[in-house]
Amino acid sequence: MSPDSGHFGGEPAGPLAYMANNGVAANLFMLSIIVIGLVSLTGLEREGWGVVPFNTIEVTMAYPGATPNEIEESIVVKIEEQVASLEDVKSVRSVAAPGVASVRVVLKSGADISAALDDIESAVGRIQSFPVAAERPQFREMTNRQSLMRLLVYGDVSERALKEIAYQVEDELASLPEISQVETTGSRDYEISVEVPLRRLRALGLTLEDIAAAVRRSSLELSAGNIETRDAEVRIRTLGRRFDQQDFEELIVVAGGDGAELRLGDIADVRDGFETSNVILRHQGSPAVFVEVYRSEGENVTSVAAAVHEHVANAIVPTLPEGVGIEIWNDESQDYTERMNILLKNGVLGLVLVFVALALFLEIRLALWVAVGLATAGIGALTVMLMFDVPLHTVSVFAFVMAIGIIV
Repeated sequence: MSPDSGHFGGEPAGPLAYMANNGVAANLFMLSIIVIGLVSLTGLEREGWGVVPFNTIEVTMAYPGATPNEIEESIVVKIEEQVASLEDVKSVRSVAAPGVASVRVVLKSGADISAALDDIESAVGRIQSFPVAAERPQFREMTNRQSLMRLLVYGDVSERALKEIAYQVEDELASLPEISQVETTGSRDYEISVEVPLRRLRALGLTLEDIAAAVRRSSLELSAGNIETRDAEVRIRTLGRRFDQQDFEELIVVAGGDGAELRLGDIADVRDGFETSNVILRHQGSPAVFVEVYRSEGENVTSVAAAVHEHVANAIVPTLPEGVGIEIWNDESQDYTERMNILLKNGVLGLVLVFVALALFLEIRLALWVAVGLATAGIGALTVMLMFDVPLHTVSVFAFVMAIGIIV
């Protein structure tokens, strides 16, 4: 065998042998791994738990007063026929409930969600035979969004005023570039109640169904078709939905041939209030409302939490009315920080144990370089995580801790 072959009697060849014989190159390579790994740390996503994509788009369509059988025949079947043949659709699952249709379109793995959503909207938009009383279809991507922070707005004010303040807090937080999803929870939904005495109905020859039909006809948004132009397709829609007490009181129930009109406010007691609920939320003896801050895929846990803390302290608290307060009730970013501290603590402790164990039986210089090599490998793994889009969350941090334990 020749000396250059790297086998019996010759000098060893390969990258390891080259590094062993060239200390400067090995040190530069190690420093490169450390620098690139630390730079990759700034680009890694940070989240409490991994976000699992559902690859599902839900199409919902309200049809007030319709039975499940009517909804299945007039809405569900038509939507299924249009979306089932799309390229990225894997399966279609539908639910027909009283007054509402829900069609869930499951996409194939790796499908472009945004493009698929546009295709589904276009396919449903081509359906021209929906019932006239049906509302406009709604489209949304189903995700397992995670609650990152929960703010508690409380105070000795009316329920309506407290809810409006919570909505203002929600709007302010949603306007921050670091935050994409905020929602007010823990409060009762608004409700317009209409009560008509039985004697009035009998005197006018009306029934509750007549009143309900009049409300349904006069508080509805309907599609009026499309206008196709050279550059675009314009959808026409009549806006007639009513929202407050005065709008409902002005609603015409019966119109006579001589121009006489009987309005809902003339025969019914219309109240603008809240729906009945058995849940009561209080804090320190005062009514309270939650404002939930959610973390979406790609958002940094620590950045979102820092933005909320800063905005609440500097912008929201000084503008709150007297008697109203706000507190951060739950902060998942603190759990994330604790897990990262555990990782760093275990990593440092593991390196110390490895160094001490090797120093007792081998040379201290060798023990030092082994410890440095382990640290370099751990930092270099951050680069691999960034390349494969693996975020820093509970599972990946636990894997790091396990790997350190196995090495030790």
